[in-house]
Amino acid sequence: MNRNKKKFDKKKTNKPGAPNKKWLWGGVVLAVFTFLLFSPSLKYDFVNWDDDVNIYENKNVTDLNIKGIFTEHVIGNYNPLSNLTFALEYQLVGDKPFLYHFNNLLLHVLCTLLVFLLMRKMGLSFLVSFLVALLFGIHPMRIESVVWVTERKDVLFGTFFLLSLLFYTTYLEKRRSLFYVLSLGAFTLSLLSKIQAVALAPTLLLIDYWFSRKIDRKLILEKVPYFILALITGVAGIWFLKQQGSLHSGTHFPLLQRLFIGSYSFVIYLIKSVVPWEMSAAYPYPEQISTVFYLSMIPAIAVVAIPLSRFKKNKNLTFGILFFLFNIAFLLQVVGAGQGFLADRFTYIPYIGLFLILAKLVEGATEKYSTKRSFVYTIVVVYLVLLATVTFNQMKVWQNSETLWTDVIEKYPNTPLPYNNLGHYLRQQNQPERALENYNRAIQLAPEKAQPYNNRGKIYFDRGEMDKALADYNKCIEIEPNNVSALANRGAALGSTRQWKKALKDLNKALQLNPQHSNALSNRAFIWFQEGEYEKSIADFNRYLVIHPNNAEVINTIGLCHFRMKNNEKALEEFNRSIRIDPSKGVFFANRSLALNALGDKTNALKDAERAIQLGVNVNQNYLNYLKQ
Repeated sequence: MNRNKKKFDKKKTNKPGAPNKKWLWGGVVLAVFTFLLFSPSLKYDFVNWDDDVNIYENKNVTDLNIKGIFTEHVIGNYNPLSNLTFALEYQLVGDKPFLYHFNNLLLHVLCTLLVFLLMRKMGLSFLVSFLVALLFGIHPMRIESVVWVTERKDVLFGTFFLLSLLFYTTYLEKRRSLFYVLSLGAFTLSLLSKIQAVALAPTLLLIDYWFSRKIDRKLILEKVPYFILALITGVAGIWFLKQQGSLHSGTHFPLLQRLFIGSYSFVIYLIKSVVPWEMSAAYPYPEQISTVFYLSMIPAIAVVAIPLSRFKKNKNLTFGILFFLFNIAFLLQVVGAGQGFLADRFTYIPYIGLFLILAKLVEGATEKYSTKRSFVYTIVVVYLVLLATVTFNQMKVWQNSETLWTDVIEKYPNTPLPYNNLGHYLRQQNQPERALENYNRAIQLAPEKAQPYNNRGKIYFDRGEMDKALADYNKCIEIEPNNVSALANRGAALGSTRQWKKALKDLNKALQLNPQHSNALSNRAFIWFQEGEYEKSIADFNRYLVIHPNNAEVINTIGLCHFRMKNNEKALEEFNRSIRIDPSKGVFFANRSLALNALGDKTNALKDAERAIQLGVNVNQNYLNYLKQ
């Protein structure tokens, strides 16, 4: 134990506890520059790439349902701690994006400072520590993790991942079990933020290697809890992905070819650490594996072989490559999960290893060419400025869903995903013609995909073109018989053509598949209303209000149900609720006027009728004359 501790002290050239203004000001510069560089993102919107399902459409988040957050996954991902932060933010600001972006940025700045501290703990010079942290903070490949709100899980898991490493290095230095427990605790929180944290277990072995620890029984036993937690989390993560149907999603490649996809991704990540070109929010799988994928295995094996040949001779190079390898290996899509085989966000922690190598090369150059040190620094500064410029410009892609998917379309014009998502955004922005163009293109590119038909059907439904809407819903359900959204939408279309029995059949099936599907609940409730089944209508509407408690239209319709059943006092209560929520709807006042009149309050009934007229509702003149008598 003492021998290992001595090696730790020998390796460590800096004393974190000693006052050092240079390190303090270095941290200040890192924090300020990183924050300012990414600060434009504070004005950005959410994007319709999982921000919706993770935040404002996630009932566990909107209702602060702690049990649900920790027991349920979101589209195959189990990130309860990240979702808990969303839930707390939602209670404060609802669906306004500023606070979410602000906290993402704060966590990234914190991660940058933790990298700076970790490098110092590892005994690296100020120059190397500063460069590693600065590259981590400003590199263009950080954009996705920082600016995309959904990737809260990256910056959150990264925070606890780095804290765990710092606590572990402190444990090695001080030999106090408290720091070991803190490291294990931070690791647990990191796992609860994102499954990628499983890589910390083998990364700790690298820390042991860095400090030249002897492999013995104690070292091995120290790692057992980490590997057990990593194994449990990994198995649970795979199970959730399988439940969601995300494993092997979007690809038909056999395992052998997927190995070459993995090697290609590995090499691309290596190159982009130095030259981050052609960045995109989505990297769709190629239709077939080209020669370059097969050739990529050669440089991939060569890079992986470096640690084996330089294990004892070059600790910096070995540590850097293995750090990158250990943390990227699980993300190379050999086992597919998702619609793309590359993702900039996957490099958030792995790049620390490569940045360390780059920083050591700079330090070596300044020592070797001491007479030309200013020239070396100039090259480094120019390179860093270029990186920051690329980050600043590329970040603008994430302003909203339109800018995001337009950029993907420009780079991958034959991929259906961005057209479908852009169409969805444009429909929400009340641009149906542009939305329809994008849905048509998505269907043209991938006629076997179900969701674009469902989305295009909504455009036709909004237009009142029910035959076209039904044709698209039918096609969607033909491809995916249990598509709940399409069943709910077809039920609405059938109801609008007064095909009540067929509509109820679809809506009943949708609610059997998903009892909490709000669209299906509201559609069935309206059909019950049209059929005169007011008790059933109220029951479905009340179930809907559990999910969306402040929908004034629904509350008003419940009032109409009570009014038609002659429950006038209950009707009045519901009309009052709807007006409190939205006093701008004239029809709400018109309906309340009817309830007040039925209760014998003609004076207030007249006031509501006149208010309804002011808000643009045509009120029967004979009714008005009656109230004025």
